[in-house]
Amino acid sequence: MSGTVFGSFMKRGLSRRNFLQFAGSTAITAVFNNQIFGQDSNPQPTKSQADWMKLGYGMFIHFGPGTIRGQSYGDGSFPAQKVIFEKLDVAQWAGAAGEAGMKYAVLTSKHVDGFCLWPSKYTEYSMKNSPAKNDIARLFVDEFKKAGIKTGFYYCLIDKNFRQFEKDDVYNEYVRNQVTELLTDYGDVLEFWFDGAWVKDHPTKDWPWDPNWEKNPTSGLKHGERWEWQELYALVHKLQPNCLVINNSSSDKPGGVKYLPIDIRTAERFDFVWKGKKCEPLTDPVYTAPDGRKVYLPLEYCDSLADDWFWKKTDEKKQPSVQKICDWYQRARKTQANLLLNVGPDSTGLIPDYNRKTLTEVAKKLNLK
Repeated sequence: MSGTVFGSFMKRGLSRRNFLQFAGSTAITAVFNNQIFGQDSNPQPTKSQADWMKLGYGMFIHFGPGTIRGQSYGDGSFPAQKVIFEKLDVAQWAGAAGEAGMKYAVLTSKHVDGFCLWPSKYTEYSMKNSPAKNDIARLFVDEFKKAGIKTGFYYCLIDKNFRQFEKDDVYNEYVRNQVTELLTDYGDVLEFWFDGAWVKDHPTKDWPWDPNWEKNPTSGLKHGERWEWQELYALVHKLQPNCLVINNSSSDKPGGVKYLPIDIRTAERFDFVWKGKKCEPLTDPVYTAPDGRKVYLPLEYCDSLADDWFWKKTDEKKQPSVQKICDWYQRARKTQANLLLNVGPDSTGLIPDYNRKTLTEVAKKLNLK
């Protein structure tokens, strides 16, 4: 948590030790609502947000069983024993990011299928049961750190492998345990990128957003209650005060906010068309909450070098052009937003040469190196 936020606690007579104890309690909700997201008509970025915004350009890495299967949304049935990448070279990924002029990277630690790229103590569906026994999260953090690139984790709230997924108390404890692993065992985490909350928030259990839900108190719309979102957010900041929390909005609601608290907003896919209309993102970093409060929330665009998010054999023919990627970067930076560009390693565990070539050409054209 930023010095500014911590200072608000100091005014309340709390020591840092008291604060950390306090941060783990539900009482933090009131302080976030009334103090951090207070009535400032001109909110400014925290130091953590300002430092993040200076990074500007990052690598999104979708990788896992979906890479082997050539699909982005697995059902959790692919055997852990078959999660093998014969030429896995995470140092090569870090090298590609460095050549591209990227300053940070985010790895899909767990995607929709529920498979964990680290040997989690809380599930058998993880790298501990892969014949390779790799801790890909560890390799990611270590190799990117060597390259001078900061690291963060994507964590999907949807889990197709967890049998008690609909039993919220059980599943939420599971999530908190895994988040604790990632935030205590892998050094400093720049950002924690949660995804898929709509499956328990939206009445349809699907990602498209219907604004009429907000107007209808009987629609069944939730605001993170089933995820115990306030407690989850507090846990992240208790374990790593400077880690920035993201809760991905739907593609058709770019730059929008599901509910507070969060630290960064997302805009998934540039020029996303939904129901025949291009979805324009909210780019103003000062976000006005439904109750009129104002909070500073910088924006992170994400898009992909692939047609989808995980690598497929046909991707080479579907890459966006160098100019297109340059345009994405420039559009993001004009509004002080970051660009997180997805680069999916292939089924052998390497970033394809055609992706590396494109990234290098973009870096030269934008003078990022």
